[in-house]
Amino acid sequence: MTDSTISFLDPEVQKCPYGAYRELRKDGPVYFDESCGFYMVFGYDEIRQITADPATFSSVTGLLLVKDTGEQEHLNKVFEEHGFLPVNTLVVADPPIHTFHRSLVDKAFNAIALKRMEAFLEITVGRIVDQFLGKGGGDFYTDVAAILPSYVIADQMGFSSDDFEKFRTWTDAVVAEANPNNTPAEQLEITRTICDLHQHISEKADYFLLNPRPCLLSDMVHADVDGQRLTRQELVSIFVILIAGAHDTTTSSLCSALYRLAKDRELQDRLRENSTLITKFVEEVLRFDSPVAGLFRRATCDTMIGEIPIAKDSLLMIRYGAANRDPKMFEHPDTFNIDRTNASRHLSFGSGPHTCVGNLLARAELRIAVANMLKKTREIRLKDGEASVSWLTQFIVYGPNRLELAFSPA
Repeated sequence: MTDSTISFLDPEVQKCPYGAYRELRKDGPVYFDESCGFYMVFGYDEIRQITADPATFSSVTGLLLVKDTGEQEHLNKVFEEHGFLPVNTLVVADPPIHTFHRSLVDKAFNAIALKRMEAFLEITVGRIVDQFLGKGGGDFYTDVAAILPSYVIADQMGFSSDDFEKFRTWTDAVVAEANPNNTPAEQLEITRTICDLHQHISEKADYFLLNPRPCLLSDMVHADVDGQRLTRQELVSIFVILIAGAHDTTTSSLCSALYRLAKDRELQDRLRENSTLITKFVEEVLRFDSPVAGLFRRATCDTMIGEIPIAKDSLLMIRYGAANRDPKMFEHPDTFNIDRTNASRHLSFGSGPHTCVGNLLARAELRIAVANMLKKTREIRLKDGEASVSWLTQFIVYGPNRLELAFSPA
């Protein structure tokens, strides 16, 4: 039998959950974590089954965006007075609402828009990397990984460069809002900051209604399905989710990618010699160091996962990081191998109806940033070995939150 006292609320487990996954998987693909009251699902096939069945496993859990907590009533009054009351959209919505929202967002994330975003990325990534290398390196998390997604999503919302510092504050608040350890006072301050973001999004939406321009927010303001458009409340909630998702996925994966490179000089040289391998490298980073540890589902009826009975209204956390190391799917899953033939089948962007709408943009950010760092350096290394790195202690997001790098210029 495995150790039934393992808790995913333990900061040491959160820093590196893979040992816990290996230990708990011995007893099967599902583990009930008594410390938080969630069923943790580890199996690749089981998670694919759950994500494909929103009728049985709902994304509306009361844990994210529209929260079901004792203090939420007070916070909702703040939202109603100063911003917009959150509504369930995208990752925390079920069909048919999710289907409607997703169809509108997909229209905005079309091929033309993605090409436009990639052109912006080439310029922006180059500037950020040049600034980082120009000062001799430092904390890659703070100086590159944490700011790149903010620049990208700010641009796609039509914000000017003058708004960027405010946007960083808003992004930090959106990410912090999901932290279950916030005090009531901290949560109230976060809510007020997010309300400022709501108002700014709404003002920009008003402007784009009369003055369309090529950006994601303008596209979504004008998009419709059979004549139906997003309400302002829905539009604001969708962009809050997009901001959180962009930060969590790209920031964590970009730090993980540079960490893997800094530890392996031979891998760096191989990618410099053959840049076409960078795409495979990015997919293996996403598999090996899943940036989103997991997301939540609620059982809508009594059901089964494998041989484990799950009662109606039970809360589950589908652990993408565990699925990406499932030996039934990935041979030698704890070995980092860019020659892996099925790495792109990872679940780091989810699967089924809720596959991340921004996954192509996130992949482009990672690919372009890695290529820039390799092209402009001869060697990338950890400044002080493993002491150069610290890891998030977070229930949902996994990855480094400090990465001190040194380098030799090309």
